[in-house]
Amino acid sequence: MAAIEQTVFSEYEVRAMYATVGSDTCEVKCIGSLEESTDVITTSKKCRGVVVKKRTRGTGNGTLKVSLHIPWKLYMTLMGMDSDMLADGVYGYGRNSIHPEFSLTADVFDEDDVEKFKAWPKCVMNAGPANKVENGSEEVAEVEAEIAFAPDDNGFGHYEALANGLASNIKSKWLTSFTSDLVKKAMA
Repeated sequence: MAAIEQTVFSEYEVRAMYATVGSDTCEVKCIGSLEESTDVITTSKKCRGVVVKKRTRGTGNGTLKVSLHIPWKLYMTLMGMDSDMLADGVYGYGRNSIHPEFSLTADVFDEDDVEKFKAWPKCVMNAGPANKVENGSEEVAEVEAEIAFAPDDNGFGHYEALANGLASNIKSKWLTSFTSDLVKKAMA
């Protein structure tokens, strides 16, 4: 194992997110907040009734909570509201609404403008549409959404890397063309 570096990175600002559904990628630039929590499993070993060893492992699953101003068509797609049975321009939500799987990437910066890339390759919206309109409000409300993520074929639910340490071929594709294979180590 390599020595632990002393580099400090404190996430301060999310400047852009990219959602990819199938082959279509949509940029979201007006982000209020991004909160991430990951699931773990803790296994313990007992000897004569006393815990003598514990191991905690990630599951690859977790939840993202975002507040943002999302492009309308992207929101309709992620909620499974686009249907071939409805007239052009009409969207509906109900029993036929299946939330599609998508990938999500984020361009994150610290307080010193150091850039970090994040990615969640297997996501799905975890709740249906929920909106609140407040007449006379002085601020336009952001959409709040909960997104579930799961592990990909590599067994990872989320990836991150400081931009200045990435190979140029990975760096150029991370945000708009992320795949699990992009970040997989080439084996000889």
